[in-house]
Amino acid sequence: MTDLNHVARALEARGFQTHCFKEAAEAAAFLLEDMPAGETVAIGGCMTARQMGLKEQLIAAGHPVIWHWDVPHAERHDTLREAMSAPLYVCSANALTADGLIVNIDGTGNRVAATCYGPKTVYFIIGRNKIVEGGYQQAIRRIKQVACPANARRLNLDTPCAKGECSAAQCKNPMCCAVVSLEHAVSAHRMVVLLVDEALGF
Repeated sequence: MTDLNHVARALEARGFQTHCFKEAAEAAAFLLEDMPAGETVAIGGCMTARQMGLKEQLIAAGHPVIWHWDVPHAERHDTLREAMSAPLYVCSANALTADGLIVNIDGTGNRVAATCYGPKTVYFIIGRNKIVEGGYQQAIRRIKQVACPANARRLNLDTPCAKGECSAAQCKNPMCCAVVSLEHAVSAHRMVVLLVDEALGF
């Protein structure tokens, strides 16, 4: 089993501020303590945040929350653009390599774009289940074989991966259009990784 402290050291060597937690509740408590009072928080497409009940905790603590999952479809485009300029942004990762690469795949690109530029602080909440031994190719393999199929089924998408086999040539409505591998923390903003010793999200 991968040592979270080893992964944390690898992330820190790449410029990410990193903290390890035994449970998701501890990570949530850290977020609420670390975030400036009353600051607006945007959440990317994130099953981890939903599993943690993070939106409700943020609202209870006095933070306005922007989350495109919770608005009517007609408002999603504007909400996604609003999230891009929020001061604080919370998301997870589709995969994290043991040597510190954070890899995400998006259909619309909103989440990967926000992690690269826009918000002043980006928080990644990453459960142990997202960590892969090996490098970039292993991260992509995990995303294609685990994360994408699970998300496609959750969204009731008619994609090859939802049926158990990734086939880019046959996928008419792909959810893996944009791939971003963060080799190092982006200097445009503060990047904080919260590693949790639990399975969270897909």
